[in-house]
Amino acid sequence: MSKLVQRLAAMVAMTAVVMGATIGGVSSMMIHYKPLNGDAETVLTVNGDAVAADEYSGYMLYNMQYYASMYAQMGMSDLWSNEDMAKSLGASMPEAAEQQAIYARVVMQKFNELGLKIGYNEQKEMAEIRRNSIDNTSKDAYLTQIAQFGFSDQSYQNFMYISQCYQALNDYYFGENGANTPSDEDIQKYYEENYITAKHILISTVDPASGETKRTDEEAKKEAQSILDRIKAGEDFDTLMNEYSEDTGLSNNPNGYTFTEGQMVTEFYDGAKALAEDEVSELVKSDYGYHIIKRVKLDDSQLENYKNDIVSAISGSMDELLQQWMDEAQVETTDLYSTITYENVYDYLPQDVQSLVTRPGSDAAQTTDEQSATEQSDAQ
Repeated sequence: MSKLVQRLAAMVAMTAVVMGATIGGVSSMMIHYKPLNGDAETVLTVNGDAVAADEYSGYMLYNMQYYASMYAQMGMSDLWSNEDMAKSLGASMPEAAEQQAIYARVVMQKFNELGLKIGYNEQKEMAEIRRNSIDNTSKDAYLTQIAQFGFSDQSYQNFMYISQCYQALNDYYFGENGANTPSDEDIQKYYEENYITAKHILISTVDPASGETKRTDEEAKKEAQSILDRIKAGEDFDTLMNEYSEDTGLSNNPNGYTFTEGQMVTEFYDGAKALAEDEVSELVKSDYGYHIIKRVKLDDSQLENYKNDIVSAISGSMDELLQQWMDEAQVETTDLYSTITYENVYDYLPQDVQSLVTRPGSDAAQTTDEQSATEQSDAQ
């Protein structure tokens, strides 16, 4: 998952907690998308679609509150009133808001291009949860709570809608029988070309339990060589493995390990990959000691355990596809883009949000940061 999407997911969870809604995922907040009705100036366009100042400033404040809650967990309350920290973090806020705006636009654009729809039952369920959130407090309290994150009622609903569109895209491309889901034949082929099954006899130099030296390198090499000589003389590999190998995982993997690049230490992977089926290696040294490796027939019974990894390796992931769309998006900024900063972002929020939001430096701001940190910690 990209860092951007990770942060968006964390912020969605944080805001949902502040609202008092207990949900199993973003999909349970689903409602209709409606453009904001303000006359705010355009800050940037994404593939020709405008992002106005009221929406853009909301994204910026959203990111600011995310960082404020994170730092509050570390004991630094009222982050944006700390001049040095605010200046340091504030420099990155325009880009963070821009990236979030690009994310929102490309998700909606791809969703609409594919003609995808959000089901009526989902929309109805989301509306009910929103009503429950309001009923748990009051409409005024609800609006005040979401305003602290840069949201009006409609912009919050829009953000949840966009999150649901992302899930719909993920289902379209990578769900069961998704557009990017490889065939069983492609999965089998990738497995056969990239995975290895191998057994080994390990003579350790280090005690795995204590980390202390078990024998010298020279002693381990000498013992391993004597076993290898017996194999070369015709003795059975499995018999010697069961008698001498010091691999603590042997009892759970009597038929060998099935793996691909990156799952074993480099020396072991390279040593196994270089072998033909049923061929035995020379001594292979790693930090664990000396290995005698025998490559065996690929264990097809392990394919199911690696299927998700293989699908991701062949087709990528929704987050990778999203990042590609974002990288390819045609983004143009107006002069207003360089005008909105962390210091004056409150002045560009929708009017109904400006009247409710708590600004840095006030007693309420410190209380809000501390409350958000506690609620986010509970959510995690």
